[in-house]
Amino acid sequence: MPATFRLVLLPLTLAFLGAASACSEEQAAEQPDHPQLVKTTLADGIDRIAGKEPTSQIQYVRLTLPGTLRLSTAVDSSAPSPSPTLIAQCTLRPNGKSYFELFANFGRATDLAFYPPWTRTPQGDLFPPPTEKVIMTMDFLGYTHVKPIRRQWEIPVQTPGQYRYNPPGSGSSNLEEIAYYLRYLLALPTLRLTLGNNSADFLTTPLLNEIRKEPLCRAASL
Repeated sequence: MPATFRLVLLPLTLAFLGAASACSEEQAAEQPDHPQLVKTTLADGIDRIAGKEPTSQIQYVRLTLPGTLRLSTAVDSSAPSPSPTLIAQCTLRPNGKSYFELFANFGRATDLAFYPPWTRTPQGDLFPPPTEKVIMTMDFLGYTHVKPIRRQWEIPVQTPGQYRYNPPGSGSSNLEEIAYYLRYLLALPTLRLTLGNNSADFLTTPLLNEIRKEPLCRAASL
């Protein structure tokens, strides 16, 4: 190859490599904090996502049950899309502890990913970020009547369109874990959640059946 041609080719090659590197860095910056969800729709209509969160190394499974929004007025003539969902989440942490949590929304929630709990870091805040707390009414409907139960739920920082049953602790007014109420659903399978003008019904039998099949949920004593 002539020397003159090599001198022309070298700057062009360096320029191409520099552009490719800049493009790769730009694409990496656009990547979400969590990997794209791999969702499986089970035969009974339950959506399932599962995996291991890379930062916390927490194993998780999320089972999502669609519900029906109860429209309060004639003006509310159209149901939201996506529909309301009830999400059962079972996790196993690296220290061997297992947890069961329940999340809900009243529709239009698009981010159903798993987010690890807040942990303190040397460069971060000393205390977890504050979350908004709300009182939600839980109705258990079936062959008999049970008095409605009002319990505290919180809005997670990562997913402001959703609500999480707030487990007992210093930051919660609830006295029972959410797993306590799964026993209600065995006999009263319709769960109605009401918050202000929002109300949604969930037929929970398919969700309970899938919870029983999950090893992570069995590890949480369910």
